[in-house]
Amino acid sequence: MGDASLIERGFDELPAEVAILDKHGDIIYTNRAWRMFAESNDYAGDSTSIGVNYVAVCDAAREESETAGIVADGIRSLLRGQQDLLAIEYPCHSPTVYRWFLMRAVPYDTPRHGRFVLVMHLDITERRLAELQVNEKNQHLAMLAHVLSKELKEPLSSAMEKAAKLVAKDGPDASSLSKILSRIDAVIERSIALADQVATLDLESVDFREYAQIEWDEVGDGTNIDFRVVGGGVLDADEHLFGLFLSSLFANAIGRSSVPGYPTQIVVGATMNGFYVDDDGPRPSDEERAVTAGQTQVLGVDYDSVELSVAKRIADLHGWSFEINDSELGGARFEVHDVTWR
Repeated sequence: MGDASLIERGFDELPAEVAILDKHGDIIYTNRAWRMFAESNDYAGDSTSIGVNYVAVCDAAREESETAGIVADGIRSLLRGQQDLLAIEYPCHSPTVYRWFLMRAVPYDTPRHGRFVLVMHLDITERRLAELQVNEKNQHLAMLAHVLSKELKEPLSSAMEKAAKLVAKDGPDASSLSKILSRIDAVIERSIALADQVATLDLESVDFREYAQIEWDEVGDGTNIDFRVVGGGVLDADEHLFGLFLSSLFANAIGRSSVPGYPTQIVVGATMNGFYVDDDGPRPSDEERAVTAGQTQVLGVDYDSVELSVAKRIADLHGWSFEINDSELGGARFEVHDVTWR
């Protein structure tokens, strides 16, 4: 058995897809895993990909994929001797399966034929899914901490004041204290349910305009933002979670702009089957679109807006669709659909 055949058989036994590129970036060899991947994913050309320019393919996808551009530039740097290793993780989802891969490329030189690049694509889906499960749990814990810290601060402060008065004398304050502590207990129970994704909603008739104004008075106090409510009505919602939903969106609208003085306007309005929150801050980012679509984990998006994650979760619990679009005010419009109006 020749040395070439021995090496090729060794490559064919690897679970990773392997290709060798020449000094021009053309594919001159692929292993069995590479060919099988191409065949199972209905690749239109020759499954060996021999003769295909790897760099040119990545360049062609540069506008659609930031990763493709990084890989194309990295391979060029390897061929020029400007770096010794290229490694990048990327999603490669099919219509039916979510997949992630680790791409590693290293250059090597030969005495007679010059420089080549060995490219390897390793399936890391199992590891990535395990990481996502941990990240999801951490996100739930962050949501729980956010809800508890926001919702408990005011009632706890009030309870402490009432308790101080009760030390001096008993009276009507005792009843008030009981109600406040009951509210704290309810907040804790609902917050834990929200984090654990096991929530039973207590739907009731909620006045849209009234709750929008109440939550804004709490969140927007001290800002110079022009706040308006357009339209109104009564909808079916969990009273507590609906208030938390609005306050989360308001806090997100205030904090999403890095430009001092913005947003200057926030408009809340009712529609035929839902409502919206408009601002005149920046246009929606890709990260915000991913959060509202519930794709942060699947698409590998890192976005630390706890408020927006909380809002998305509450919308899901109510069966509402939640999306972000460009606002007529120049910023972002967070839209909610599938709401039941009375």
